Amino acid sequence: MTGYFLKVFAVSNAIPAVFLIFASHADAADPARMIAACPAWPVHCEIDLKGQVYKIPHTLHLNPLTMRLTNGVLDASGLPDGEPAILVSSDGAGQPESYDTAASSIDHIVLTGQPKADGIVLDNRNDDNIRTAAMTLENVSISGFRRGLTFGSHAYVFGLSHVQIHNNATGLYTTPNAVDAGERITLEDVNVFNNTLGVDDEAGMELDWLGSRLDYNAMTAIISGLWSFDGHIEIAPPHTPPIRLHALVGQPAGALFMTAGSFVIVSQSDGKASSDYWVQSDSPYSAIQFPAHTYGVRGKIAVMDGPAPVYGPALPAFNPN
Repeated sequence: MTGYFLKVFAVSNAIPAVFLIFASHADAADPARMIAACPAWPVHCEIDLKGQVYKIPHTLHLNPLTMRLTNGVLDASGLPDGEPAILVSSDGAGQPESYDTAASSIDHIVLTGQPKADGIVLDNRNDDNIRTAAMTLENVSISGFRRGLTFGSHAYVFGLSHVQIHNNATGLYTTPNAVDAGERITLEDVNVFNNTLGVDDEAGMELDWLGSRLDYNAMTAIISGLWSFDGHIEIAPPHTPPIRLHALVGQPAGALFMTAGSFVIVSQSDGKASSDYWVQSDSPYSAIQFPAHTYGVRGKIAVMDGPAPVYGPALPAFNPN
C-alpha cells in the first residue's frame, strides 16, 4: 500500500467518524487477477498495466468508486460474442450509496476487439441504491467492436477527454430506456471516425461536445437528446441523410446545436447535393442549428426531411480556394 488520505463522515447525525482510506496497487499476472486482488471499498486501487499488451478472454469488471485502469494495451479479439471487454459498474454487495468517482478513471489505454463484442460499457442494473456507473475516460482508443462505447443506466455527469472511437460498427451507443442517466456528459477532444454509425443515441442523453470531431462515419448520428456541438463534422457525399433527429416519448426531442465557429464539410462534393435531404426528423420539437460556415450541406429537395426547423443552414457555399 502506498499513501493515504483522511476523510470525515457524519455518523448518527452527531458524531464525526474518521477513517484512514488507503490506496492500493494491484500486482498480479493479468488484468483480471489484478482486479480480483483489489481490496473492497473504501480502498482505492490502481490497476497499472505498465505499458504491456494483454489478451482478455472475458469481461473486466471495474468499480467506478474504487478503481483506476491505466497504461497498457488490451486485446479483446478473442472475447465471446455479445460480451463487453470492460464493464464499469458499482453493482454488488457492500457498495456505498455514492457518486464519488473523482479518483477513478480509464486512462492511457488502447482497446481493440472483435465485431460481435462490445468495447466499454458503463451500466448499473441495481436501481435500489444511489449508485453510479460513471468513470472518466482520458487518452483512450477503442476500435474493432460492435459498439465501441456504451452509456447505460446511472451513467451521467462525467466526461471523456482525448478519446478516439473508430472502426466500429457503432462508435458511441446509448441504451434505450436507461434509468437515471444522460445528464450533461462532456466529450472534449473526442474523435469518432470511420464507424458504420458514428453515434446511436437511443436513450436521449445530453451530450456536450467540445473541440471534437465526427468524421467519415457512413452515417454520422442518430440524435434523441439535446446536443451542443463545438467542432468539426466531415463526411463523404451521402446518399441518405447522415443525421437523424428523433423524439422519444416523455423527453425533449432530439436536437443538435452547433457553435458558430464549428465547421461541417462534405468532401469532394463541389458544394453540391448528393442526396435528397441532409437531415431527417420525426418531430416539430426537434431542431438543428448549423454553424456560420458549411460546405456541401445541401439536399436536392431540401436540407430537412421532416417537420423540425433548421437554423442557419448552408450559407453561401464555403470556397476552400
